[in-house]
Amino acid sequence: MKKDAGLDFNPTPRKDSFMRSFVALSALMLAGSALSGEIKGKVTPVKGSAGGIVVYVVKADGQFNPPKKPAAMDQKHMAFVPYVLPVLAGTTVLFQNHDTVAHNVFSPDGAGYNLGTFPPGQSRKQEFKDTGIYTQLCSLHPEMEGYIVVLQNPYFATTKADGSFDIKGVPNGDYQLRAIGKAIKKKDRKRDFPVTVSGSTHADMDFSQQ
Repeated sequence: MKKDAGLDFNPTPRKDSFMRSFVALSALMLAGSALSGEIKGKVTPVKGSAGGIVVYVVKADGQFNPPKKPAAMDQKHMAFVPYVLPVLAGTTVLFQNHDTVAHNVFSPDGAGYNLGTFPPGQSRKQEFKDTGIYTQLCSLHPEMEGYIVVLQNPYFATTKADGSFDIKGVPNGDYQLRAIGKAIKKKDRKRDFPVTVSGSTHADMDFSQQ
């Protein structure tokens, strides 16, 4: 077959251009993934269960938008569930009552709030704008206690039964880790554990070592 006069049919440049674009995009994706990592480790309390402990990054660069969907803290079996609930600043928490009796929710921390008493099957909401640790109490049942930890960033995790944790998506850099849970003494809640994140990074938190 004859080529049309004046036409130089050569598909190679288009193919080469596509390949260059593909390589450039792949490099950008790899570079982006290289800028963030994860923090894996294990929490060892002085005594008590190592499970259910919240581990979090104290401060990280950037502005973070809270989720639109409320977080939830339940009241059942005469206890706040979970015992510690980590949330990003600006998050609304839905307090549920799945117990067989009426409950109340109030906190003396921060500006303080009292959501009143509500029967089984009902719920109340509270927005947490400021960072900090908020004790959750029930005026009807003084033995009940829980905590909401309001954080500046979304880099946190809850330990498994063996104390292990994995905080994903943490940008490379220097940070301080803290922990809060039933087995963590009050004086240790502000104990900092420094960690330098570079890809997948290991960092243990041993509270038995003072």
